Amino acid sequence: MPALAANSRKRKPSPSLTQESQPSNSSSSSLSAYQQSTITDHFSPARSQSPSSTSSVHSKRSRMNPPASKSVTAKKGTPVVTEATMMDFDTGEPTDTPYIVPPPLIYRPKPPRPPSKGFLLRQAGARMLDVKNLRESRKGCSEKYFDMIWKTLEPALEAILAREKIVGSMEEMYRGVENIYRFGKAQELAELLTKRLDDYVSTQMKPKVMQEIKDDDIETLRIIGFAWRQWSEQLGLVRLIFLYLDRAYLFHRQSIEDFGIAVFNEHILDTADVSKKVLNGILTLFKQDRQSDGKTSVDHDLLISSMRMISSIGLYYTKFEPLFIETAREYYARLAGRESQVLDLTAYIKECVAQIEKASAKCGEFNLEYSTKRELILVVDAEMIGNYVALLTDKERLRVLLSREDTETLQTLYRLLDRICDPGKALKEGWEAYIVDQGTYIVQDKDRGSEMVQRLLDLRGTLNAIWTGPLKKNETLGFSLRESFSVFINSRKEASIKENPKPAEMIAKYVDQLLRNGIKNIPPVAGVIHTATDDDSALAHRLDLVLDLFRFVQGKDVFEAFYKKDLARRLLLGRSASDDAEQLMLSKLKNECGACFTNNLEAMFKDMNLSRESVASFNSTKVGSEYFRKVELHVNILSQAAWPSYPETPVTIPSAHAQHLEAFAKFYTSKHQGRKLTWRHALSHCVLVADFENGRRELSLSAFQAVVLLAFNEVPGVGTLRYRDLKTATGLSDPELKRTLQSLACGKMRVLLKSPKGRDVFGTDKFQVNAGFTAQQYRVKINQIQLKETKEEIKETHERVEMDRKYETQAAIVRIMKSRRTIKHVELIQQTIEQTKERGNLDVTSIKQNIEKLIEKDYMERGEGDTYLYVA
Repeated sequence: MPALAANSRKRKPSPSLTQESQPSNSSSSSLSAYQQSTITDHFSPARSQSPSSTSSVHSKRSRMNPPASKSVTAKKGTPVVTEATMMDFDTGEPTDTPYIVPPPLIYRPKPPRPPSKGFLLRQAGARMLDVKNLRESRKGCSEKYFDMIWKTLEPALEAILAREKIVGSMEEMYRGVENIYRFGKAQELAELLTKRLDDYVSTQMKPKVMQEIKDDDIETLRIIGFAWRQWSEQLGLVRLIFLYLDRAYLFHRQSIEDFGIAVFNEHILDTADVSKKVLNGILTLFKQDRQSDGKTSVDHDLLISSMRMISSIGLYYTKFEPLFIETAREYYARLAGRESQVLDLTAYIKECVAQIEKASAKCGEFNLEYSTKRELILVVDAEMIGNYVALLTDKERLRVLLSREDTETLQTLYRLLDRICDPGKALKEGWEAYIVDQGTYIVQDKDRGSEMVQRLLDLRGTLNAIWTGPLKKNETLGFSLRESFSVFINSRKEASIKENPKPAEMIAKYVDQLLRNGIKNIPPVAGVIHTATDDDSALAHRLDLVLDLFRFVQGKDVFEAFYKKDLARRLLLGRSASDDAEQLMLSKLKNECGACFTNNLEAMFKDMNLSRESVASFNSTKVGSEYFRKVELHVNILSQAAWPSYPETPVTIPSAHAQHLEAFAKFYTSKHQGRKLTWRHALSHCVLVADFENGRRELSLSAFQAVVLLAFNEVPGVGTLRYRDLKTATGLSDPELKRTLQSLACGKMRVLLKSPKGRDVFGTDKFQVNAGFTAQQYRVKINQIQLKETKEEIKETHERVEMDRKYETQAAIVRIMKSRRTIKHVELIQQTIEQTKERGNLDVTSIKQNIEKLIEKDYMERGEGDTYLYVA
């Protein structure tokens, strides 16, 4: 019966067009029986079956790969399928299920169908054939083919293991392995292969390796490494031939590579503690590399190849990594203990950074796994940083870094601490101690009290630059910075004035200096980057820095008293550098302390504006205009409640000027009924026009200086006046007259000449006008010694602040008692402190004293226990 050949890749026959072929006789008798065998000969149970003519439907793979041997045809146009054509199977993606080549397909004529009824009645036409797949046994054929292929593979395998040249085509061997797999003989082939590999390692490789192994661990590592490299090469060649078996049959089983590693471990590494010596050799090489520090050569190639070996054979994670981390821990513990004792903080920090960088570099150099690198870096951090946090944050060592402003080392220290803990908490204690010590030293320095604010600004600027830079704006350290400033600035609790000035007082004086002289002559603040483009913006920025210090001051009433006093002088003497700057400072104080704090200050500016309006109104009158043509008069009318109190200093004003003042007073009282003007000449100033031999000059003087110089107008020519004559003419007291004469006759601009010469003024001295006085400027300012603040005036200011604080405290106590009626002692103290905290820091002792005074004045009385009762 003619046979019909189908595509071998299909499980079921394709319904493609079939073609009948004529039977054919055998081909030329010169061909061997092997060459004349057909598909039917290989796969039919009986080889004696007569050859049949076939019609071949070739696959794409068949067309691409022509048969290795010549095709034989029985008759012209009728191809004979040879063994070479039959063995050219498709090499598609292998699967675990062995592929079974279907037997030849035959066809049989189907019996005629009975005629169907209905509209589906079968019409007459071509006859239909049913093609069925008849499976026939091919066991005998596959066994012979397997034996034939193995005879080809075995010599090649032996040549590979003997490291000799392979005889034959590796591609044909690969095809043979593939065909064996397709015949379902993969298991037998895998068993033969694994048995041969196991026998080679156990009987040939192992004795040679064991014979060469010595007691030296590094030499043992070198021998095992060489053996492994050879074995790896051999496994690679074996796998090339048996690749189809490895990918298809062994895909979900132990691969050839895994089997080779297993037998190498079993017969070599697990024998006589070889693996232990290998690991010890690797660890010894790492130890030598650490200790050499790059000065002596270490066999890097051996170390790198050894790491590859233990990674391949599976010893890396199970045995090597734990031992490596443990030895590294011991090494870095010894290193940290030694270096911490001989190095200073800066050098030890650099050593920590160097060891971290070296550890990371070595991991990359020797191809260590990422998990090992991570664990190694953690070991370095723990041993060199974590165990020495106390050393790294030592107060004295940290003080050295901060005092030197070593920002690079501080930044490195912060990063090191950030690797193992919260750097803010670790550095907080030493950071606070340095700030408090430095600030306390500045505040309590009696010799440099005038530089207190500038030094505090420099300290604040430097610390802020360190905090924003190396310390990464750590919140904990930022809070400690503010708290530390608050501690040392308010550490001097002085109820009354002593020899040293307080921070609140000096801050007020520093602001006065800024507002009088501007920013040009003020030194810059350390650590602050200047971005201002003009003087006004630079002054505003400096005021912001000063207000930053002012926020830490608890005694704001002291600041207010001195600021108000200095503001009065600037307004009355016209010494403000900028009216805009004055208003800017006032608005900043209002935002910081509230409207109540600046009420009196705003009233002072209001008085100055009203005064200018009153003087202009007076000069517009007939009387005022007549006086104005002779003397320009400017009067500042001050409300007593808003301005500081000034003592009434007796002085005799020349009659012409006295009449002018009386005319203005009469005009003002006529406009404002019920008001009374009291003249305070201590802060008055004027400009006199004087004619000297070298020309006319304008002299800017105080009222007392002007009165003294006008007294010489009553003396003809360049006359001389004695000290007692000037005292009679001016009516000034001795201290005031001596300071005035000293400024006129003993300063740089000597308008008067004193006889005898000297720096001090005595009651027997004589004075005359310096007719030869000269100066480059037309208007000359004479230093006014009496304007300098004396210790007595400072003491009076502090005493006035203390008195105001007592009154405020008593008022707060009365308000609390009036609202509560009955209150316990502790609650009264706490609420009093709470209500007066904006004005200053009160002592409990001072509050108790004020409670006793109120009890004496019958505002309150004691109740049972520790309670107080309000008396209506």
